[in-house]
Amino acid sequence: MNIAYEKIYLEQSKSLKIETYTYSSLCDIISWHLHPEYEIVFIKNGNGTVRVDSYSEEYNDGLLIFLGPNIPHMPLGNKQFKNNVEIVIQFPESFITEKLAYFPELNELLSFVQKSKNGIIFSPETHQKLQSSFLRFAKQNNTQKLLNFIDILYQLSISEDQSAIRKDSFSLDINKHSLQRVSKIYQYVNDHYSKEIRSENLARQLGLTPNSFCRMFKTITNRNFIDFLNEFRIKKAQECFEHNDIPISEVMYLCGFNDPSYFSKQFKKYAGMPPSTYNKSIIRD
Repeated sequence: MNIAYEKIYLEQSKSLKIETYTYSSLCDIISWHLHPEYEIVFIKNGNGTVRVDSYSEEYNDGLLIFLGPNIPHMPLGNKQFKNNVEIVIQFPESFITEKLAYFPELNELLSFVQKSKNGIIFSPETHQKLQSSFLRFAKQNNTQKLLNFIDILYQLSISEDQSAIRKDSFSLDINKHSLQRVSKIYQYVNDHYSKEIRSENLARQLGLTPNSFCRMFKTITNRNFIDFLNEFRIKKAQECFEHNDIPISEVMYLCGFNDPSYFSKQFKKYAGMPPSTYNKSIIRD
């Protein structure tokens, strides 16, 4: 069974990613996938199927689920009702270990997060109790979202109606060692995208030959490393344009490109338009 390795793009100005999907804008992941981030999914209403690792169960009238890192799962949303809303919250391990862990008052909450690594499904009562908190995200600024999220996490941690999805390790055919390597690659790119990145150097750090590196990366992610690197850098370029009023040439260098023609070509490929057009389309305060 093919499982896609999804890369979660987190803006530098945010500690977590919160997306709200509606009937007309469902999440575009359509098959088995996984990612190294934690994920909380709230589905307002409708019926569907939970498929997580080897676990499968029907849900009715919405869903509230918490998944740990690298748990393979199918999309959870549904299009049964036009007023349905799906809120997806994703955050990296570093959010726990480098941010929340600094507050001793949150120790019990951190223990709960550790429990989620096997996946947790919450009762309809907890789903209903927290519905207004999840729906509030759509109208909140970044500070309000963060505070709201921490409160939701606390409410989930004290919920008595929760059940673990799986007992221990993967049941699907996944090379866990390769997943760990790809996670390291993604983290390296995230930390060094503005500098020169050569697959040969990354391969050496992972103890692989260049050919083995490329083969492993494509097997897990179903794409070439250079494609992933270019798309990542273009997303960072888009982020630069959205938050800074700086020249295109400066954005190009900040995001690891040094050839204007190549930068423009890759930007149009992944953003759908030239960088100049994209920059002009942004409405700044």
